[in-house]
Amino acid sequence: MKRSILAAASCAMTVGLLPGAPATAQHIVYDPTAYAQMLREAQTALSQLRALQTQVEQGKTLLTSLNEISNINAVASEMARPEVRNPLPNLAALASVRNGDVSGLGAIADRAAEIRETNRLYTAPEGEVSEADAWYRDSLERSGARSARDYAVSEALGEAADARLEGLETLRQALDTAPSARAVLDLNARLVAEQALIENEQIRLQSLQLMRDAEASLTEQQVRERAEAAHQARLRLYEAAFQ
Repeated sequence: MKRSILAAASCAMTVGLLPGAPATAQHIVYDPTAYAQMLREAQTALSQLRALQTQVEQGKTLLTSLNEISNINAVASEMARPEVRNPLPNLAALASVRNGDVSGLGAIADRAAEIRETNRLYTAPEGEVSEADAWYRDSLERSGARSARDYAVSEALGEAADARLEGLETLRQALDTAPSARAVLDLNARLVAEQALIENEQIRLQSLQLMRDAEASLTEQQVRERAEAAHQARLRLYEAAFQ
């Protein structure tokens, strides 16, 4: 009996160890929450990648725009005309008018001469005159030349200011229709440069005013010295007459 049981057990073990015995299957666990989280992370990464691609494309577009030639100097080109860019002659030419000569005023010399002749009410007669009369005549000529100079300068400045204002408005409007970032930068730089030129012109105008004040002061001094010289000359004549 015992031998039969042992034989049966041994047979069963032998059958269990045979290669053809079927294996027990393993079950895979599916987690919907983890899958959804993984899907969201993938979508986020894809969105970030697309945003980065957009930024790279925008950067390439901006770089191309900055490398383009804007040709801003062609805008408001009337501001580059010499009579607008620099309406005032140099101070040396302005000072030379003190002697009655307006020919050194450059572009406005003809206008100053025209103003002088148009407003002339007295022309000194030719021929020999006394020293006092010659000095008085020369003083009139110098004063008339300076007045003509100031009038011509004021006209030139007014015309330049009008042209500059029109040009600045053109530049301002161009900012609204600038085709590229480079054009906007160049327009802003142009406006800054124009502002610097205006400030420099204001300094030159202040210098001109100082020069005009100095001319007036010198003229007054000459009148006083001339009067004193005449007074001393009369005293010497009186002293000589009573000796």
